[in-house]
Amino acid sequence: VVGLGYVGLPLALAFASSNKCNVIGIDIDQKKIDKLNKGVSYFKHITNSSISDQILKGNLTVTSDISQISQAEAVALCVPTPLGKHNEPDTSYITETVEALLPSLQKGTTLILESTTYPGTTTELIKNKIEESTKYKCGDDFFVVYSPEREDPGNDSSNVKKIPKVISGETSHCLEKGIFYYSKICNLHTLL
Repeated sequence: VVGLGYVGLPLALAFASSNKCNVIGIDIDQKKIDKLNKGVSYFKHITNSSISDQILKGNLTVTSDISQISQAEAVALCVPTPLGKHNEPDTSYITETVEALLPSLQKGTTLILESTTYPGTTTELIKNKIEESTKYKCGDDFFVVYSPEREDPGNDSSNVKKIPKVISGETSHCLEKGIFYYSKICNLHTLL
């Protein structure tokens, strides 16, 4: 999970606590990484014990080293997309993250965009960039999924597992990958 903010950290914890996968959480903010490695939460709705339990079990590792995505089968991008003065999402964090992960991207990796943005972002900023920069073909060599974040940070009874999840893929193979990964943490009702 790249980006351990209010979307990425709960997602990383949901996957880690499922006991179905080992999670690497990545963030450029070293202060966040240091706190998490000490088992300290920086969100009031996430307990210290929920973090320390997963780190101690070995289900969650946190780092600022994006090259660690080379060990991942799937990479969830949970980076900010703040609105600009004309209410358009600033996609520079997505672009910069894709650029940073390209040298470590392995064949077969699924990339999932959770950041809130406009239709076409996965094609324009992820699929096209990877195909232009590598010999990989989307749907065969790598997979691109969009599943917009559905966090409700002000609601203490809300969590990743309870909120309905929308999943789309660049190709039918990409969609299958998205359903496979999210079925580990969500109750999915598939409508195709």
